Amino acid sequence: MYRLRIFAQNLAIFLSVVIDIGAILAFYLHRSPVLREYFPSYSFMPHYILGFALGLLGLLVSLNLYRRVRSAWIITIVVQFVILRLNFISTQRFFSIGSLLSLIILVILGLTYRDFSRTMDRNYAKKAVFLGFIPLVLAFFNTLLSLSFLKRDYLGNPDVYSIFKQSLHFLFTMDIRQAHFNSHVHGFYMVGLIIITWICVMLALYYILKPLVYYPILSGREKEKAIALVEKYGQNPMAYMTIDGQKSYFFSVTVEGMLAYTVVNNVLVGCGDIVCDPKDAARFMGELVHFSRRNGWKILFMDITETMRPAYESYAFSMIKIGEDACLRLEDFSLKGKKTAKVRANINHARRLGITVEEYKPNEKRDIKIENELQEISDEWFGSKGPELGFMLGGLALENPLGRRYFYSRDASGKMLAFVIFVPYAEGEESGYMADVTRRRVQVPNGSMEVCLLQAFETMREEGVTWGNLGLCPLANIKDDEDSSKVTTQLFQFIYENMNGVYGFKGLYQAKKKWNPSDWQARYIAYAPKPFSFSYAYAMLKAQNPKGINKLILEKLRTKIEK
Repeated sequence: MYRLRIFAQNLAIFLSVVIDIGAILAFYLHRSPVLREYFPSYSFMPHYILGFALGLLGLLVSLNLYRRVRSAWIITIVVQFVILRLNFISTQRFFSIGSLLSLIILVILGLTYRDFSRTMDRNYAKKAVFLGFIPLVLAFFNTLLSLSFLKRDYLGNPDVYSIFKQSLHFLFTMDIRQAHFNSHVHGFYMVGLIIITWICVMLALYYILKPLVYYPILSGREKEKAIALVEKYGQNPMAYMTIDGQKSYFFSVTVEGMLAYTVVNNVLVGCGDIVCDPKDAARFMGELVHFSRRNGWKILFMDITETMRPAYESYAFSMIKIGEDACLRLEDFSLKGKKTAKVRANINHARRLGITVEEYKPNEKRDIKIENELQEISDEWFGSKGPELGFMLGGLALENPLGRRYFYSRDASGKMLAFVIFVPYAEGEESGYMADVTRRRVQVPNGSMEVCLLQAFETMREEGVTWGNLGLCPLANIKDDEDSSKVTTQLFQFIYENMNGVYGFKGLYQAKKKWNPSDWQARYIAYAPKPFSFSYAYAMLKAQNPKGINKLILEKLRTKIEK
């Protein structure tokens, strides 16, 4: 029975696409001797315009209809009903090929409405409803005018119900003849009402047709709530990324907790671990899983730690190692020995050239000159490296630095050469700072970046900070994981060994290894349901490259060619 129901729904969706295409091309198709029997010939040009708009709208929602989105179901029902009405007006016959197809669609979708349960955002749904209500107000307004100030020029039946019905008809069909006014006198008035109506309709559809999850502008209250949770429970070095950039937020209603996420197709991609007390993690996960199932989403957590592993695995999530963070225990950190010889040599070289390091503190005092230099270096960096990544990486964040720390180097002439931005994580004995953003000019002396990092680590050590985190080395040492026999892990290992031309996995690992990290802390992805599929892989790439994967590849090719 289930397969039959799904087949019927897919048939209805296919037929709706056919009807939509027919409505878009109706002006041309009805002229064909063969096709005019199947596609109506409207007697009024605005009906062709309305049919085109409805057909285009139907095509736009067809993919979300296939995904069983409730708002797409509602729009399709309305579109097919109006097209059915237009067919009846044009043919004066209830049973025609087009009408029969629309009826089949309406019956199938109507009987199986419970399957279309994926929801849209409530705030935007409210706005869409409000805008959709305005045409009703305009129809009522026109009814009142027709019975009062415009009574002398009204040519229809002078009762409230008839006028209200006629008002709705001419507003939505754009047929001013149905207004029953002396069009020579009130033409501009009627056209004005129609324009306002369709502006409201299109704005309402704009909100409805937004992706199921988009990037809303958070209110100050929500932002403050997210920041407070990160400062209280943010044990993952990526926790600070959750309050940066364009992300959506899921807040628990039963415990203190939240997750920053985006949605790629039907995959909810979480930024790092869930942010909550570990003892509440299982309860939080229950809410999150329910929320995702209600929307028909898979779940993928990126760059997570071992801390919340029991909570993930209790909900049948698979965990795969995707790299390691290179961490320095600052109280033991030293550049002595052979392993750090290269770093030591670069730093000594920079110091001989008179390169110095300073910390910029925008929370204490803004300096436009310094900020312009930081932006200039960033622009130069992206010009040589390709487009900026997002979601799991921060930016300059100078307008709202919060707890970030900025260290930069200058040469003897005062020119800024490189800078590092650190973000804080954890507290107490496990407190740390992660090097989130590291950028330099294309042509700089050796050691320009290393002196920034060294000065930062020495400053933090004096302040009692435990960890200096150099960041993630993607796919590093994943073959040492206990689950290395998994096909997905073997695929990641193949990428690490053979695709360094696309992304410098090994080069990044060696650049961080030269600091002789005291700890290599494993990082994972977690996903459900199994197995790991193309949709997860695509979601990982797309979340990090919101401007498009194709653009990323083209930029990589461009930089390779220029080199």
